[in-house]
Amino acid sequence: MARRNHHSLIEIKNMILDSAEQIIVRDGVAKLTARQIATDIGYTVGSIYMVFPSMADVVMHFNASTLDSIADRLAMVREQEQVVLEQCLEELAKAYLNYASRNFNRWHILFDYRPNEINKIEIDWFQQRIDALIIQFAIPLQKLAPHRPTAEITLAAKSLWASIHGIGVLFLVGKPIASPPEQLHESAVLLVRSFIHGWKHHFNDEHVELHLA
Repeated sequence: MARRNHHSLIEIKNMILDSAEQIIVRDGVAKLTARQIATDIGYTVGSIYMVFPSMADVVMHFNASTLDSIADRLAMVREQEQVVLEQCLEELAKAYLNYASRNFNRWHILFDYRPNEINKIEIDWFQQRIDALIIQFAIPLQKLAPHRPTAEITLAAKSLWASIHGIGVLFLVGKPIASPPEQLHESAVLLVRSFIHGWKHHFNDEHVELHLA
């Protein structure tokens, strides 16, 4: 390792995040401490707080990188599945759950970790990452219903993604239901097909008045 004064603050920041990733992926967020990171990167604990105001901020940055990775993966899937929009949404659901299954510790702390000291600016910054993920579902939904208002498309995308995420929680967190792994995808596909059918029927019925939150 280079001497301490050979690292810029940006380099130290990246070293901290790399160490945090290794600890979280290997042991879970409960094992993440400033002291462990300091030991890993060869700096003092105080050096960490020169870059990040708190350990919660370290986790927020780590989670942001996870959301970026998921959004990038979903964008790749979406770009490959442009012909049949319903199938595109099914593949997006499976890709999201594949990421959750293969990167469980990264995925699980996205919404399980709830720090108290994060300020509104950081929450807004984090929300932008979530929005970038949700838009991957919104784009094919908008193509399925091009005349629907943007607010309705966004709400539908959020609802669909939240439901897919819920399947991941049910199957992967604590595993309360003993089911074979292939049922993870089967459940996701069934959910997407049922959602699309019900959603399209809802707005195609001229006698149904939509009430948007």
